[in-house]
Amino acid sequence: MRKSLRSFTGEIIPADVVQSIVLGASRAPSSKNTQPWKLVLVQGLALESLREDYIAAFKKSEAPAFEYAYSPDPLPEAYKKRAIDLGKAFLIHKGIGREDKEKRKEHDCENFRFFGAMQVFFLAVNKGEYGQGTFLDCGLFLQALMTELDNRGLGSCPQYSVMAYPGLLHKHIPNSENLLFLLALPFGYPKTDSAANTFVSQREPLENYFRVVE
Repeated sequence: MRKSLRSFTGEIIPADVVQSIVLGASRAPSSKNTQPWKLVLVQGLALESLREDYIAAFKKSEAPAFEYAYSPDPLPEAYKKRAIDLGKAFLIHKGIGREDKEKRKEHDCENFRFFGAMQVFFLAVNKGEYGQGTFLDCGLFLQALMTELDNRGLGSCPQYSVMAYPGLLHKHIPNSENLLFLLALPFGYPKTDSAANTFVSQREPLENYFRVVE
């Protein structure tokens, strides 16, 4: 069962294993085999520098500058309720009270630390070379990538939130000016003693989204 993990060990996944994972994910389908995705792995000193800048931007409350809208605005009420329920459930799971502003801020900051992961994938497409279907193709590739990670005992957590500061990505990722970054995927071996990693989000009952026509 795939779930988002938010705490990782300090172990680096070897380059040959990473390449095998990416090659496995590359068999994801895409329209007319266009394969529009671009994938960048950031690790080592580059990741630590990026992480520092992200944390600084978050703590200074810099205004987000998302380059694409992930969700409809306003969010449909059913979607909004699920998002609120998830946030509440996760904070309760971590023992963070509603009025504990400092712990809540630290909780939010974990996003911009990439949950302590030592390696992070960044998924992107070429600017000016995408449509709505391109995002679907990239989603299929992303799911294949997460499945490949899971199959090797690794874990990951897809993140749109860190797309708030695209300028930092372009600063720390060379030759990325023509890329539209879609999402970050921290990954690694999960910390087994982490309370955050025991959290499992709820899913809608089958009858709420599935039907059979015959």
